[in-house]
Amino acid sequence: MSGIESYKAELGQLLEGFARNVRRLREQKEPGFSQERLSDATRLHRTEIGRIEQASIEPRLTTLVILADALGVKLDELVSGLPVPVERKPSPQARYGGAARRSRGEKS
Repeated sequence: MSGIESYKAELGQLLEGFARNVRRLREQKEPGFSQERLSDATRLHRTEIGRIEQASIEPRLTTLVILADALGVKLDELVSGLPVPVERKPSPQARYGGAARRSRGEKS
């Protein structure tokens, strides 16, 4: 598996774990605490909450802080049980070799 494929696979697993944590904490908050109610409490769009719980986006740090506050938890509870990623996003040079540098007029 290439570097980018490994990165994407590991990121997918990380986001799925985060999504499970958000959903679990939301459902534990109180009976009937829906995505809509979490959206109201955070002032984040309802579809953003859904995309987080579907593991289809990687939320920003500010979003993590907002979620933790609305759920009444600390940041460490949002990321509890998530492994530290081993893979890092490959640089454009690693993904495209020297082609990215040459297209910008840089020498290899």
